Parts: sequence; structure tokens; C-alpha cells
Amino acid sequence: METKSKRDMQGKIGVVKFWTWSARDLSLSANFIVLSFISIYCTNTLNMEPALVGILLMGSKVVDAVTDLFAGYLVDRTETKWGKGRPYEFAIFGVWLCTWLLYSTPAEAGTTMKAVWIFAMYMFVNSVFTTLLNASGNPYMVRAFGDNEQRVRLASFGGIIIMVASIVINITFPIAMTRIATSAAGWRKMIGMFALPLAVIGILRFFFVKETEKVDTVSEKVSFKDVLTVLKENKYVYMVIALQLVYSLVTGTGVVTYYFTYIVKNLEVMGVVSSVSVFVVPLMIFFPLMLKKVPMGKMVQIGCVFYAIGSFVAFVSGGSIPVLIGATVITGIGTLPVTYLVNLMALDCGSYNAYKGRQRMDGTIGAIKGFANKLGGACGSGLLGIMLTMGGFDSTLETQTSSANFMIVALYTLIPCILFAVMAVMFSFYKLDKMMPEINRVIESKSAEIS
Repeated sequence: METKSKRDMQGKIGVVKFWTWSARDLSLSANFIVLSFISIYCTNTLNMEPALVGILLMGSKVVDAVTDLFAGYLVDRTETKWGKGRPYEFAIFGVWLCTWLLYSTPAEAGTTMKAVWIFAMYMFVNSVFTTLLNASGNPYMVRAFGDNEQRVRLASFGGIIIMVASIVINITFPIAMTRIATSAAGWRKMIGMFALPLAVIGILRFFFVKETEKVDTVSEKVSFKDVLTVLKENKYVYMVIALQLVYSLVTGTGVVTYYFTYIVKNLEVMGVVSSVSVFVVPLMIFFPLMLKKVPMGKMVQIGCVFYAIGSFVAFVSGGSIPVLIGATVITGIGTLPVTYLVNLMALDCGSYNAYKGRQRMDGTIGAIKGFANKLGGACGSGLLGIMLTMGGFDSTLETQTSSANFMIVALYTLIPCILFAVMAVMFSFYKLDKMMPEINRVIESKSAEIS
């Protein structure tokens, strides 16, 4: 009877626990979208040179990438009455406060003052607060949801909520931008309208989801040597890193705003095109069933193929709305496994460490993944500024030169196509999925011995 009861409860989460857990991911995803408009805010509202903006954002993200490694080490050494990852949830308030301050850069200030302000606020958002949230996410999840089926359901059904919310933000933000953010004061007002409710939504996880699961099979304190061991011996971590880096580079350029402004010549339609991603949301419902038949690595590989194809379709679209809608649906299908399985793959990397008789190092692995995320974003931001400058971009012109337009199109379509094609090839060598049944059996045996 006890075994049957345990089997019946397997995979169940609870309505309140599910929604409040997803709330913080929703808030952080919304922040990512809001930050993607920082380049056009700097060039078109603050009248800053695109190359300077690119260097500033790239520099702050490089610093951010380094701090991720220290954050992971910090989280792995954290032991409080609230748990290991849960105490860091309050960082969501810092994320939104500094985002508002970022978009409140004094427009009348000199270039140096603007540059310092942008660099500092952008670094606080990413290098401090978002870094702590990302580094603590995996340790929090694995201790709040001990059942892997629960984690799969969170990734799939929670992903639906996040995707739908992201679509809403993608639709409303450009519209609000064209109607409210017509000046520096307008930007401050608009960001405040988004920041306050999203900060409140983001903290709900702390109050409703506790760390209740014991997952550590090695009881010693984490040392810096353990971090080096992960980097040296766990080759699967590098595959997760590469995937995160590529995805962050592609989505972190901020070029989509330029593409719809200067190629499509209709910024408001950007949200409409993005909203067609809602048609791929129902696929998330079938993720738990699909993962029972198709390994995670294979699903990610298929997703990379779809992303590459969708990007190529966008390249040949010539800015045609109907074709772009089709391309968005294809890339949307590719995005699902890439974005919603990467955290589960990171947790499997932690299980692999435990299987080898070492610390799980969930915080460190999450931090390394965060390092790749920030480094990819840094490369994306820098690439945008450099390529726009090389193309002769001029923010005072309504119609850009053909060379500037080509750079915008290449960043939006060709570069993602090539990078995700490479990722598809790489994931043909991902073999951890086949090892997981044996890994889980060994870990359960070790946990039973400890308890």
C-alpha cells in the first residue's frame, strides 16, 4: 500500500506550489524581454553611439559571467533555516529596481555620465541580482521537487505559462514603447508600470515553496577544488554550456527591434509576429509523454534543427510578414526543448557528479550555465554594436544604408542559422540520457545508506 501510494503521488505538484514556483521564472523572463530593448533605448533616446553601447553591455556581461562562478560557489556553501537556494529569492526586487534605474538614465547628462550609469545599473541587474537567482535556481528546485517527473512537469507546463506570459509582454511592450516611451520620462514611466507588479509576482515562490528534499550524498562542505573537479571531469557540463551560450548570444543581441524598425518598417507588428508562438504552446503539454520516449539530448538536437531552419526561412523572407510568421512558428518549435530542457540537463549533470561519488554541485553547475548565459549575451551585445557600426548605422536616419540593413538581417537570421546547425551536430554526441537509469539507481542506494 505504501509503494502504491508513493507511485500515485509521483509527479504531482499541487496547484499553489506549481503557480508560485512558475511566477518567479515568469518575472525573470519578462525582465529578459525588457532588457532586450536597452540598445535601442541608448541609441535612439539617449543618442549614444551603437559601438559604445555594445562595448558597455559587453563589458558588463563579461564581468557578470565571472561573478556567476563565485555565486555558484557561494550558493553551494549556503546552509540556512530556509534552505540552500530559497533565501536568494529576494534578489528579484533588486532586479526590477535596477532595471527601472537603468531606463532612468539622465538624458541631459554627458556621454561619460550616461556610460557609467548604464554600465553600473546593467551590471547590478545581471552581475548581482540575476546571477544570484540563476545560481540558486537548481539547488532550490532539486530540494523542493525530489521527483524527476515533477521537474519535467514544471519544465513543460510551467514553460507554457512562461511562454504565454512572454508573448503578452512581447506584444504589449512594443506597443507601449511607441505610445508611452517617446521621451526619457516616458521610458521611466513605462518601465515602472512593468517593474512593480512583476517584482511582486516574482517573490511568491519564496513564501509558498519550501526546500523539503534531502539530495546530498556527500556531506562535506564544498571546496574550490570541487569546482575545478566539475570542470575537469564532467564533459556533459560543457555541452550544456555551449547550448546556453549560443542561445544567449542569438537572443541577446537585441537586433529584433532594429529588424522590425528598419527592415519590416513597423515596430508595432513585432509583437504580433512574436505572438504566433502561442500556436506551439500546446506542444509543451506533451513534453512529459515525449520525454518517456525521446531522450532529452535528442529533443534538444531536434530543436536546434528547427531553430536553424526557421532562421533560414526568415533570411529569405525579405521582411515579408506572412513568411516571418511562418519562420517564427518554426523557430518557436525549436525554442521549446532548447529553453525548457537545459535546466533539467544541468540537474542530470549534478546527478552524474553524485554518481561519481562527488558533490552534486548544483549551484556551481547552475552558475557555470549562468556564466555561459551572460558570456553569450555579452558577445551578442558586442556583436550588435560592432556590426551596426561596420554597416554605417545612423540612428538619425529613418532609412538605413544597404550595408547597415544587411548587418541587421545577418544578425537576425544568418548567424542564428549557422550557430544552431552546429549545436545540432554537437548534440549527436550527448550520451548522458542513456546513463540516467543506472545513475538514479546508484544515487537512491547512496541516499538510503545515509538516511
